[in-house]
Order: sequence, then C-alpha cells, then structure tokens
Amino acid sequence: MTLTWPSAPGVSARWLARARRLAATPDDTAASPSVSQSGLAALCGTQPPSPPATLLAVIEILSARRPALSTSLAAAWCAAAAIGELAPARARREAGAAWACPARALDPANGLPAFLARPEGRSWRIQGGGAWIGADPGAPLLVFAHHADAGAVSAFLLPADAPGVESGRAGATGGMARVDARVGPECLLGQAGQARDAMLRTDALRRLAAAAQANGVTLAAYAQAANALQPGEAAPARGAHELAACASAFAAARALLHEAGAAAHAGQDIRLLSAMALLSAGESAERMLAAAMKLAGSSPLADPSALQALLRARHVHHATADAQDAQAVLLAGAIQPPSPLLSGTPAAMSNAPIPRAGELPDRVAEILDAAANAFTQQTYDATTLDQIGDALGVTKGSIYHHYRSKAHLFTAVYQRALEMNIATVEPIARQPGVRAVDRLYRMAYAHAMQVMKHLSYQRVAVQGLESHLMGRINEEQRARLDAVISLRDHYEELFVNVLTQAIEAGELPRQNPRLAAKPLFGAINWTTMWYQPRPGETPADRERLATHLATFVLSGLTQAYQPAADMQLDAAAGAAQ
Repeated sequence: MTLTWPSAPGVSARWLARARRLAATPDDTAASPSVSQSGLAALCGTQPPSPPATLLAVIEILSARRPALSTSLAAAWCAAAAIGELAPARARREAGAAWACPARALDPANGLPAFLARPEGRSWRIQGGGAWIGADPGAPLLVFAHHADAGAVSAFLLPADAPGVESGRAGATGGMARVDARVGPECLLGQAGQARDAMLRTDALRRLAAAAQANGVTLAAYAQAANALQPGEAAPARGAHELAACASAFAAARALLHEAGAAAHAGQDIRLLSAMALLSAGESAERMLAAAMKLAGSSPLADPSALQALLRARHVHHATADAQDAQAVLLAGAIQPPSPLLSGTPAAMSNAPIPRAGELPDRVAEILDAAANAFTQQTYDATTLDQIGDALGVTKGSIYHHYRSKAHLFTAVYQRALEMNIATVEPIARQPGVRAVDRLYRMAYAHAMQVMKHLSYQRVAVQGLESHLMGRINEEQRARLDAVISLRDHYEELFVNVLTQAIEAGELPRQNPRLAAKPLFGAINWTTMWYQPRPGETPADRERLATHLATFVLSGLTQAYQPAADMQLDAAAGAAQ
C-alpha cells in the first residue's frame, strides 16, 4: 500500500496538469517566466476568480521545483484579490494591475501597517518601508498605509518608477520597498480610509500561500526520504517509523489548509485559521526535511542534491509571509490574552479599529513609556528588556509579544516621539489666513512644549538612531529604521516649508531655509539636556519657558544683529587657522 496525497475537492484538473508540466521544467531562476508568461495569469483573473483551493494546489505543486514562480503566483493572487475587492471596475479595465507587487501589509510585531499616509491637498504623502513580493518587471507596488491622524487604512497602487518609490530587489521574487512619495488621487484604490478589511484579508491570503509552499516542500521531501529507504527488510526500519510520524503530522497540516481555503472561498474570516495553517505547515515541512536529511546521510539511494534544492526552495518561500514565530504570536494572543497590566487584543487579530498614532492601546503605550524612561536614564547600551519588564511588573516575553528586539523597541519610541510632534505641529503649519512668520513662531512654541511635556521621548529622539543602531541591525530592522527617518525628515520639512514661505513673503530676511532650520531645532532640542521639571512647577511656568525659546529662535532668524565688516573678516580668518 502506498500513501497518496489527493488535492482538495473541486480543484481543476486542467490547472493541476498545467502546474505539473511547469514543475517538470528545469528551474532557471534568472530566466524564470513571470506569471503572465507562464500561462497562469487566468488563475488570478476577476471574471470569475478561481477558487482558493485551485490556486493553493497549483502553488503547492510549483513550490519545490519552481519556488520563484510559486512566490510570484502568490503575489499576483494577493494583489488581484485586493484590487478586485477595492476597485473592481479598475481591475476589469486594467488587467495588468493584477500583477502588482504587494508590500507586507502589517508589521508582525505590533499589527500596524508598515506605511503611513497623510493627505496633502488632493494628493497623498506615502512614507514607510517593508518587504514586497512579485516578479513582473516594472509592476506597480501595492501598499496599505495607515492614516496617522484618522486611525484608518487606505490602499494605493504606486508606479514602480514614481519619484520617491524605491523597490530594491533582494532576489528573484521580491525585495524591500522604501517609500517617501507624493502621489495623486489616481493611485488610491477605492475610498480613502476604507481598506482595513482588505488589508487583513490580503495578509491572510499570503499566509495561505506560504502554507501551500511549505506543504509542497514536505511532499517532495517525503518522496526523497521514501526513495532512500532500503527495500526488502523483514520489519519497517526506524527511518520508516519516523517518516510515518512525519506523514501523520503532514496530513493534519494539509487538511487544515484545505479547510482554510474552503473558508476563504465562503468569504469567512480566515485570519486565525490562516495563521494556524501556516504554523502547522511550516513545522511539518521542517520535520519532514530533517527526517529526509537524516536518511540521506545513511542511504546510498538518497539524492543529497535534491534535498539541498528543497532547502533553497524553503529560503525563497520565506519571502511570502512572516516567520513562524510571528504566527505563534498571533495565535498566542488569541488563546491567552495578555495580563491585566497589558490588557487588550493584539491589533492584527482584533476587529476593533486600528488605533491612530496619538492613541495607542494602553499595553503598547505603557511599554513605550517605560522604554523611553529606561533609555534616557540608563542609555541604550545599558538598558535591557528585563529591566523594562521589571519596571512594568511583567516578563520579558510580554514585551517580545509586541517588539522583537531592543533595537525594534528603540525605533518604536523614536517613532512615537515623532508622531506626537507631527500631530501637534502639522495643523499649525497648515493654518490658513495666518502669516508664515507667525505660524513659524507657533510651531517653535509647540515644539518646545512637546519637549517638556514628553521629555523622555524627546530625549530619545534627540539622541538619534544612527549613533545607537547603525551597523547593529538586520535588513528588516533597517527598513523600519528608514521609515522612522522618513518621519523625521517630514517633520523637519514642515519647518523648512514655512521658513521658505516667510522668506518669500518678505517676513524674514533672505537666507537658506534648510540651513536656518538647523539652529532652530538645535536651540530648542538642547532643552532636553538641561531641562528637568522642578518641584511645584506649573503649566504656566512651562508656557513662559516655551515663549522665551520660541522668541529667541525667531529673533535669530530675523538677523537683527549684523556684525561689523571688520569683525566678519576677523571671524573668517580665525576659522581658516
């Protein structure tokens, strides 16, 4: 009797045959055809869309022999599903839009989108960074962006050649996207702020595709291991017993994926089910590969090169969805809610609206507050996650539930500081009917008040990321760092723009606005070095100090004092020596 692994019910035999023909073709990653060139494009069409079971079966067949093509098909499926849901008319009109490259929608550590969106008139400013998958050259980037000032999510289709869009390739099937672009309303998919559900469904589809890829590798590893067994023994060998246990676990994982595919086809919420399917499939694949490698080391019938190819395929598959531990975090948050001190449901698994930047959930705000205090009191290098957990009365594991490392937590504190500053200052910068120089004064005053109100956060922001993190981070952390630096640049640009307006209106003398912004920030940010709240200090005391600082920097920008010509020459000569 031979074990067989039938496909899920209702899968098209025609597509299975096509997938097997493609899988039988030697894989040349450098010349690997795109989804459209391979003849699989119709699978992702919208008239009508193919059942998830068929797509998952094709991805499973391709995953071991054609891993790059299976990942590209997963990307096309996720993009087509999102675009078809948000902008069905556009999906029918622009068939090429289906081949967009979806960027990772959610940060696996905190459940929030990896990109931010801010309206600028009728246009949008998109900023952030994250991993993307896809293979078609020149395909647009599908981005889900969080509204920092509205707690909503919008979807955008960004042209690959748009200014400010960098989608650097890190392999045949994806790379890291870094975006700081102003785009028009034509890039918006559907209604602004209404893409949260589509974002969560797209993320779940990526997990189903990754589970199918893991199952495909498990099947191939099982075949290699079974072929390595010596025939003719009186009783099954130890290796056969190990394979039987692996096969039993695989059968359960595959049945779970079939169930998730059916639920997706029925329009059900598959966020939890997709995480369970991916976690089960990934563990099954690692177990089967380990058993196959063990057999290969002791059997002359084994094909080590084929097993090495499977290991390389698994590496390619990791681009499709988050790592295994991220799925465990999602499930753990649903099975055991956090302690009362850190109460709440993980954002990625909750049906509640995603919080706006200024209104973080209590559990996250408490962690960030404790981290900001620790980083400023003990320095970054001296601070440990254990110390932050002790300050909160929780274990380090509770912090890992939200932040993967100390570097990640540090960038989150810095991001929080910038988001609070932007939320306070940006409305002032855009006030209509107010002179630019008056807006600039109010912005400087507001910034000074922010420094004193959120002193620990602002000290972290002034410390800066580069001195602590450059050279100590991996590629995923670097993308997160780039997103925070983009926020910093955006905040500085608010002041530069208003400075430029004041100069052009004749309200300030002619000067380089970008250069003039540096001492403005320097004077106010230096407050973090000497300011400390005094016993009995009142809000009026802080307001007087903020007024003094804002008046001081504005007085400098007016350039009321001009040194005599001979003093300028002496200063220049002294600098040259």
